[in-house]
Amino acid sequence: MRTTLLFCLALLLTACDDLIERDIDGYGVVLLTPLDGQEIRSNVVAFRWEEVPYASEYVFQVASPNFSSPVDIVTDSLVTVPRIDLPLAPGTYTWRVKARNTNSGTGYYTRQLTVLQSDSIDDLTPILVAPGQAQVLSTTSVLFQWQAVQGAEDHRFELRQGGQTGPLINAQLISGTEVTINDIPEGALTWGVQGQSGGSSSQFNYRSLHIDRTAPAAPVLLAPNANASVPNSTTTFTWQSGTDLSTTTDSFFVMDDDVVIRSILASGTSYADSLGSGTYQWFVRTRDVAGNTTGSTPRTLTVQ
Repeated sequence: MRTTLLFCLALLLTACDDLIERDIDGYGVVLLTPLDGQEIRSNVVAFRWEEVPYASEYVFQVASPNFSSPVDIVTDSLVTVPRIDLPLAPGTYTWRVKARNTNSGTGYYTRQLTVLQSDSIDDLTPILVAPGQAQVLSTTSVLFQWQAVQGAEDHRFELRQGGQTGPLINAQLISGTEVTINDIPEGALTWGVQGQSGGSSSQFNYRSLHIDRTAPAAPVLLAPNANASVPNSTTTFTWQSGTDLSTTTDSFFVMDDDVVIRSILASGTSYADSLGSGTYQWFVRTRDVAGNTTGSTPRTLTVQ
């Protein structure tokens, strides 16, 4: 009996430990790069620090020139991973990081750095503007934009199937900072830009992109059955969401004489409501990340 009681107590403590996040007040944030006082000639700085156990997010801040007398707060961001790449103009900066979870947080850990004007474009990285990283689109025509690389005479644009080394779909030399590509195929793609000037070239910068013009499978209504009659009380509607390669969301609709009387963005695959006496039509529409939608076959419901 005593052994059983101790075992149950251990299980209870373990369950509580899983539910309550650990206190991280005593932890420190180990900053990795840039080094304190480092001088950097790149226009994009890679900030890295060690992961803090039990931290759910990090507060990352950069000020110019410092936090005691800031001329500019360059960024004040929440990130969930211990790294961030940030474009910075030449100047003096102070950066700091603290870790936190819902119950506690560490103090700030701070370093300084200086970004120097680069003498050549070899150290520079194009700053991509649009589309965003890993964006999902349903269009056949996409406008690609980036910031000009300082000192570059033109920019090499690439669009590849799959990853950075995948088959080349399109390659152009662009004197400006944007290009529109038509008839883009569906699937996973990667686009990148490199600044060029004479025999010199900047780093290539790449982003992933996914083109999805295929609508999800239609959602399937489960209950109530078609042409069902239910009492005048709360009715629970259930369905099976339409499937897709990407994340989907469902919207629930009820119509009365071709007029929509309920339009709900569902948080799951069920919805409960009291409609009042009458005859209604209800259906569900599934939408994927790219905006493609498919609706279920409507069902008639009579509330007595």
